[in-house]
Amino acid sequence: MSALMDASSPPSGHMVVRLVTLNIRYATKTPVPGEEPWSVRSPKLCAQLSFLTAGLSSVFVCLQEVLYSQLIDIEAHLGPSWKHIGRGREDGDKNGEFSPIFFRADFWDCEREQTFWLSPTPEIPSRGWDAALKRIVTVGSFRHKNTGAVVTVMSTHLDHRGETAREESARLLLRIAKNWTEDSSLVFLGGDFNSTPNGSAYKALTLQGSGMKDVSELVPDGLRYGNQEITYTTFGEPNEKPKRIDFLFAQRPLRLKCLSFGILENRFDDNVYLSDHRPVVADLEIPLEAGRVC
Repeated sequence: MSALMDASSPPSGHMVVRLVTLNIRYATKTPVPGEEPWSVRSPKLCAQLSFLTAGLSSVFVCLQEVLYSQLIDIEAHLGPSWKHIGRGREDGDKNGEFSPIFFRADFWDCEREQTFWLSPTPEIPSRGWDAALKRIVTVGSFRHKNTGAVVTVMSTHLDHRGETAREESARLLLRIAKNWTEDSSLVFLGGDFNSTPNGSAYKALTLQGSGMKDVSELVPDGLRYGNQEITYTTFGEPNEKPKRIDFLFAQRPLRLKCLSFGILENRFDDNVYLSDHRPVVADLEIPLEAGRVC
């Protein structure tokens, strides 16, 4: 991945933001064959997050499948300069999986945040369409303390079974993004979409006129790092198929520039899977004008 300029004192005219999305795999009490318990995975996964964010002031980490106990573990590992936003999907509090956004609170203020349920009633805990489970998106509006620049960041996890739910959720995400552009001309969206590029949810998000762009397409093929075909690796279960279902998107100003894009490893030669998903990471150069995203 490319080295980043420190956005706490950005050069005139732009700043660089790193985006990370990762489904960390919830802390199950019954691991599948090939899966280590969270107590084993946690220090390794947290170390990877620290490595990906060390020394960076402008970095947003979108996580999925996070139970409250895991949220506390990750927050403790990252340290006091970090904060997160997000709520549990079961009750809007601490129950169920979170899709949190972690950010550097010493460089960014979260001025507005909300959790929406991916359903026809997004304001209340609810299951939408043919979804097997309640699904959510976490949304935050962040202002950079030194420049005043404002960006909106969204973290989500679409349903694994309901095709209609995924497609309708994608349309809802676009409506939410549009509503939040009152605060910011730039929206970043990261998550596990349970949809390949051929799936209806991906196609709905990237439909011409949506303004949403797959960040990987902003860099030439030769500059994309890692296996671009697989983000969900599985733990080696015989009935599961590796595929690309985790993405970073941007509703972008015309001059947004992607400096690097990578799909990273989730297992090394110790054969311990950090998760059954791989981190997706990008560095984006944001144009500024009088302290505002332009």
